[in-house]
Amino acid sequence: MEGLDIGSRKLEVNANREKMAGTKKTEMINRAQRRWRLLARALTRSPEPQEDAEELEPDPISVRRFTNFGLVNAAALENVIGDRESTWYSYAATIDRKCFAVDVREVNKSFTANELIGFNNTGNICVWPSEECLAHYLLSNRNICRGKTVLELGGGMSCLAGVFVAKYCKPAAVTLTDGNVTSVDNARCIVARNKLDTFIDCRVVQWERAAKDLRQDDVNANHVRQTWSMDWNQPESRRTSQAGLYDVILSADCLFFDEARLDLVETIFGWLAEDGIALIVAPRRGSTFEKFTEAAIERGFTARQREFYDPRVWSRHLELVEHSQEYCPDIHYPLLLELTKKQIKAPG
Repeated sequence: MEGLDIGSRKLEVNANREKMAGTKKTEMINRAQRRWRLLARALTRSPEPQEDAEELEPDPISVRRFTNFGLVNAAALENVIGDRESTWYSYAATIDRKCFAVDVREVNKSFTANELIGFNNTGNICVWPSEECLAHYLLSNRNICRGKTVLELGGGMSCLAGVFVAKYCKPAAVTLTDGNVTSVDNARCIVARNKLDTFIDCRVVQWERAAKDLRQDDVNANHVRQTWSMDWNQPESRRTSQAGLYDVILSADCLFFDEARLDLVETIFGWLAEDGIALIVAPRRGSTFEKFTEAAIERGFTARQREFYDPRVWSRHLELVEHSQEYCPDIHYPLLLELTKKQIKAPG
């Protein structure tokens, strides 16, 4: 009888575990579906039903009432003749009485399901506050990228920070990346419009695939870094230095998906030069920022979190905390995370 009781208890425990796992999986699916509905409305410019708005309320990752810090302002330009699927904007920032401006293409067309599957596409909706703050920070500290090879990961439709760096910070070379072909194609249009295509590469990089290759032994990892980072059809002057490693790696608001965290850490670690620096800008969003920082430290990075990294960004933050009901620091104020492979003095 005792054996039967033990067996019954084991069955009951297993059943409860399966039930909990099923509930967790259902919650993850529902959360993902809410994200995609929000994304679909934004991409198709369709109105958001009130009942769905209430349903989305508990998910802080998907809420976007607050739009920008007013540091980089957009003004519509006349459309390019024959380009009916997009609108061009001039994105301008004024720093120390000097104006910095780049032209950015916003795609007007509706995206197909195939264009949305396989990665997070929220960066294709708009320029998010983290990208804006990162761009402003780099323009205010142009020495960070001067003479350096620069990589932007997860740049979305605009790769705004990387484009500003390429135009104004005098880098040695810039590579702009995203996980989707549509985003990268749009980045190429932006690069060409700003006459920056002589030393900027735009390419599709999916962290899961990159990280999988980089986790192999040292010999294979070195080969993979060269394959992913270089276009061997380009002349020698277009290639990155140090066997495909980058001096500066940039990423804005790419930390909110738990499943991509370790792959992003591995990709940054594998492609960052030994004396390089990665600048990650993102809001706390609950524990996502801290979890990414912990994963980076565990991988071997030296990490430095900075809440106050730019006086204008901080001033706007304090102003919004006091006067804006739409502003929530946890999901809107970007922190700066500096990652290095050894103890070096961080720039800025």
